[in-house]
Amino acid sequence: MSILSTLSAQEFNNQLEQWEEQLKLELKLPEVGNKALKKTREGEWPTLSLTGKAQHLPVKEDWKKASQSYVRINPLKIEQQLQEDLAAGVRNFFFEKDFLQAEQWQQIATVFAKFSHPQELVIILLGFKEVNFTSTHFKIIDENRVAIGRTAHDHGGNIIQELGLMAFCLIQKIKNPNYDFHLGVFSDSQFFRNIAKIRAAKLLGYKILQEAGIKKELSLIALTSFREWTLYERYSNMLRNDVSVASSFIAGGDHVQSAGYQSVFELEGLIEENDHSERSLRMARNTSHILALESMLGVVQDAAFGSYHLETLTNYYAEEAWKFMQTLLPLSPVAAYVKEVALKTQELRLLEVKTRKHVLAGMNDFPDVKENLNLKENPTYRFFRIAHSFEALRLKMEKVKRPEVYVALFGDYAALNGRLNFVKNYFELLGIKVRDPEHSQNDREAFKKDLSSRNEEIIVLCASDKDYPELLDYVKDVKQEVKFMAGKFEINGFKNLFAGQNIYQVLKEIANRWGSK
Repeated sequence: MSILSTLSAQEFNNQLEQWEEQLKLELKLPEVGNKALKKTREGEWPTLSLTGKAQHLPVKEDWKKASQSYVRINPLKIEQQLQEDLAAGVRNFFFEKDFLQAEQWQQIATVFAKFSHPQELVIILLGFKEVNFTSTHFKIIDENRVAIGRTAHDHGGNIIQELGLMAFCLIQKIKNPNYDFHLGVFSDSQFFRNIAKIRAAKLLGYKILQEAGIKKELSLIALTSFREWTLYERYSNMLRNDVSVASSFIAGGDHVQSAGYQSVFELEGLIEENDHSERSLRMARNTSHILALESMLGVVQDAAFGSYHLETLTNYYAEEAWKFMQTLLPLSPVAAYVKEVALKTQELRLLEVKTRKHVLAGMNDFPDVKENLNLKENPTYRFFRIAHSFEALRLKMEKVKRPEVYVALFGDYAALNGRLNFVKNYFELLGIKVRDPEHSQNDREAFKKDLSSRNEEIIVLCASDKDYPELLDYVKDVKQEVKFMAGKFEINGFKNLFAGQNIYQVLKEIANRWGSK
């Protein structure tokens, strides 16, 4: 018999209140359970503090169209690629203006006019470059006419700062009511936060139009956040794009960017003529098709409706972003202030990655030690990416003769397996080969003899904490200059490796030591 069947109605309600209070503490939410669900049952969105009235958002019932995103375009393949995309059903196209030449635009416009019906396409031009790309054949959305918090996002700002700046930009744009109103929101690999973020953006947008007395619809453009994308382990970018696109469809994005896993290479000027370029575009297009049409995420009116967690998180983002927007209204210039506060958030993001509180697969954990990029030139950092600092170290190590690491195991091999994998992951982040002896020593004299015979440049002691005191006299004559030990026990001349430390600082010292040789 379950515990619920033995409770009276009063006891159950009391227990429910305790559970809800516990949830609020664990999830750090102001409201959960029946109170939050009551709003959704009544068809209301969360309340903003500006008027204290519930905001109702219109729901669009049209099918979401598949998308494709281009950074740099091969002039010889423009017509072929665009025809393939059009034939496959792509109807939203994203282009980076900074890399788009007038001649290329003419080719693009000609292909679209020839192989598509008038007004069935939407072209989103990204970037603030002043260009005059126009057409009567299809709809063009230029980022200069989109309310977007790019300055906050590209400098490492958080969701509230990005949404607050977006709301501020929309207020500036409603001074010209002849514009169509578009909101731009960046979507990353944080699935539930993306959903709440996009819903909050729509809520803010309609609240501003309502207060201004403007009765127009908003369209929301969900853009790819490249902030977590990496050069190494580039196929992981494909998975990040999957999460971004799926959460954007669920949240109700009207135009959802699906970017190829190779995009970050092209954005940073690392042009590679290989299979990745074509495969990257195809996988981005197929991702959009599968999630929007095959999985039907693009046709569900509000897939997240009724989730008290998402409704409450939406409310939190909206209200805090509204407060941030109000601090921006009297400021001039706004961009400098936003950049300043975003950079402070950037520092916190980097610290979490450097201490592995936030795992970036392939960058600060789970690396592919065999991968080498062999870049002919260094990346051009056009915006903040979390992986920049780690990538710079590994790229530096690619250009030198890398040292080898030997892990000296003492004790039970099975019990040390966790520490051994931790050590291997640690050094493989620099592309350094770690020699695993595949067995451990239990005899101290044999352990000492084994250490004295090693020729690797870096030695790492790996034993249980209780065994380290017994090894003090057996490791004092290790000849290597660079010596580490797994754990927090202190041995003279050995540096510690442990979970929670700033691994970037340790790896930076190694990269600088061998990079200067």
